[in-house]
Amino acid sequence: MPKIQIQNPIVKRGSIQFNGFDEIKNSAMILASHIDNVKVTEENVKDSKRLLAAVNNEVKKLESQRIQIKNEMLIPYQTFESQVKEIVNIVKSADEKVRMQVRELEEAERDEKKISVKAIFDKRIQMYDFKNLFTFDDFLKPKYLNKTMSLTKVEAAMVKWLTQVEEDLSAIELMDHSDEVLAEYQATQNLAISVKAVQNRHALLESNKKVTFNEQTKILQATKYIYTLNNPKDARMLEMFMETNNIKFEKVEK
Repeated sequence: MPKIQIQNPIVKRGSIQFNGFDEIKNSAMILASHIDNVKVTEENVKDSKRLLAAVNNEVKKLESQRIQIKNEMLIPYQTFESQVKEIVNIVKSADEKVRMQVRELEEAERDEKKISVKAIFDKRIQMYDFKNLFTFDDFLKPKYLNKTMSLTKVEAAMVKWLTQVEEDLSAIELMDHSDEVLAEYQATQNLAISVKAVQNRHALLESNKKVTFNEQTKILQATKYIYTLNNPKDARMLEMFMETNNIKFEKVEK
């Protein structure tokens, strides 16, 4: 396997000789002090402006030299940076190709293992009455296809899962609303959660029924029915009928 032989770059530290630094700094300080002490008036305002313009012009020249020197000093580094990035990109490109091949190989191995596990599942589930209720996908978990989990361990997990499902279905058969619990169980594969979901649903239905019944009762209680009879004999017969059947009524004669 070829390797990259790393050779440390030879770095020669650049130097900048700024021989006039102290002299220029002192001049700048004297000038700044002078400017601070000058009181601008109408008589000297023009001279003050010319002085400031001349000073700023010199400062701009100095700043321009600084930028130019910085750019020149950076040229060797920028060349080195470009070379390093070129090498890194070459290695990264090769690394991605290898990683892609590794992923493809691992996926192929997982696919082969999935086929083997499904063959075991198809064989074992035939021994159970619920073979038409659950499929291989209901059992399969991604971790079962990992290299770290052998077929023996997967099969042991499968037997445990099948046994648990069989026990849960036997318990569901004896429950109220077993069809509903079974439907929930097929989705959750958790008996406690399935039972709770059905119980909550029926509790809500009962609560709604009571509310509806109470509302209807209130409506009936609030409703009054008025019958007008012009014949005293008919009125007496109606009263007798309601008295016999314990029907409450209020008689109003007009």
